[in-house]
Amino acid sequence: MSSFDDLKDRLHTSDHQLWLLIGLCVALLVTVEAVQEAVEGAWPHQRRLTRMDLSEQRAQPVWALVALLIMPAALLAVFNVGMMVWKDVPRTDEMTTGGALLGIGWVLFLLASVDGLRMRPLIARAGPVFPIALVVVLAAAIALLLSAFLDVRPSVDTLRDTIPLLSEGD
Repeated sequence: MSSFDDLKDRLHTSDHQLWLLIGLCVALLVTVEAVQEAVEGAWPHQRRLTRMDLSEQRAQPVWALVALLIMPAALLAVFNVGMMVWKDVPRTDEMTTGGALLGIGWVLFLLASVDGLRMRPLIARAGPVFPIALVVVLAAAIALLLSAFLDVRPSVDTLRDTIPLLSEGD
């Protein structure tokens, strides 16, 4: 039984921030596929224009922008949680609010992109208004998460000390 306790200590299974970081990374990888399909055209909102209503046609380029904004917001969330795990940085209001806005945008994007959930007809009725609102939400999330990361980012010297390959060139 002591080997199991040693394993738990070594893996830090009680560190909820580490599990959040792992979950964010997995979600980011899954979302990369959804974003790639959205931008390249296999996504439901990117179907042939002749089969779309006029409101869906107007919303099409905005959905691609929503898909592209999720990526930097998610990366900034990973960076912030990574700093919380690595340097024991306390969670700030900017991180919390930015993460909540990212979560809202991320979930709504996935609801709109998965055809099996039957949310697409409901979302399509809003035309370009819905994806424009998501662009605003995700832009606010990016601004907040970037501001939070700039407050907690490590110095260049800290990175050089942590990553030996960076200091070998000196």
